[in-house]
Amino acid sequence: MKLEASHYDTIEWKPIAIDPGTFINKPEHTYKSKLGKKREIILKSPCRVDVGLIDYSALKFTDQNDYKAGEMSFACDVYTYVKVKLLNRSKIIIDSDRPTMVKHYALLVKKVTDYQGGFEIKTIAPPYHHVGFGSSAVMAETTALAINILLGNPLTNRELRNLIAYNFVEESDNDKTKLFPGASTGGSFNTITNGGFVITSSECEKIFHENIPEDMSFVVGIPNVGVKGPEASETDVNCMGWERHNERINAAKSCLWILTEIMPYWVKGDYSKVGEAFYNYTFFGGKGMQMLFYRCDEHGILFELKEAGLEGGWMTSAGPGLVVFTQDQKKIKIAQKIFKRRGCKQIVTVKGDNRGTIEVNNLPKK
Repeated sequence: MKLEASHYDTIEWKPIAIDPGTFINKPEHTYKSKLGKKREIILKSPCRVDVGLIDYSALKFTDQNDYKAGEMSFACDVYTYVKVKLLNRSKIIIDSDRPTMVKHYALLVKKVTDYQGGFEIKTIAPPYHHVGFGSSAVMAETTALAINILLGNPLTNRELRNLIAYNFVEESDNDKTKLFPGASTGGSFNTITNGGFVITSSECEKIFHENIPEDMSFVVGIPNVGVKGPEASETDVNCMGWERHNERINAAKSCLWILTEIMPYWVKGDYSKVGEAFYNYTFFGGKGMQMLFYRCDEHGILFELKEAGLEGGWMTSAGPGLVVFTQDQKKIKIAQKIFKRRGCKQIVTVKGDNRGTIEVNNLPKK
């Protein structure tokens, strides 16, 4: 795979499958665990609704060891649960719909500590997949957080976040038992651990965090289009290359909007001004190129939502999901009707979560 932003900015990536627990960027030292009486824990983590990257031209794969893309995202009330139990024998038992990925992050934490035992891990994921909720990343991060707590927090949150982001993997499009180096900003970790609205910048650092108003709702519409990753779609690769090229200019606009409109107006509580910046970021930035890729008039759908008075809107993550937020209950129904009339195969309405990852007593019943 060759992604060319220009003659001076070309990334060559030859994806090679890796075994779970393989270090892509190995930490410099081993952390000493401090086992206590607690042998079992259940964590509950919110989903993350991604607005987008700060600089798409800086997005690179984990084997490039470059983390400058940044991210804006919200924590919302669709939850992933992870139960971890320490075992005396060195074995990892997993009950999950993403067993290979879960095993990868469990092994990462084990290998960077002096812990010699094993784990029994059970995960319960939300029913939504590929809608921009970060389901795989949240499950991976929650697993790592749970293990770290049981081991006496040998890694700080920053160290754990970097371990995950710098060794982030994606499942194969064609074989879910295979893992490949992925692309991470550390944004989902920052979002689920803090809750609320979070902006992540270079080297996975959290640079902004504020609560989400209790009366704010997010309506997500998933257009009825197929999604293929780079393994299966040459068009996807071309789109990524064009986007990197365009972001040489667009990233500067995004940074200006984030610094002078999104951050100050969110603190001020003027969410319409924030929403206007989100629309601008989407229509006139790298997202505009991505939306064209899906060929289902995503621009038109989003513009119709804007005309209907929805305060803010964007395409989430790499798409095709579209998101709008509002504090007006009547506008929730308007957004849902527009998404339905436009042929969206799935429409989900969620609220913000300002608590982040918490410990709970029981797993929910399936």
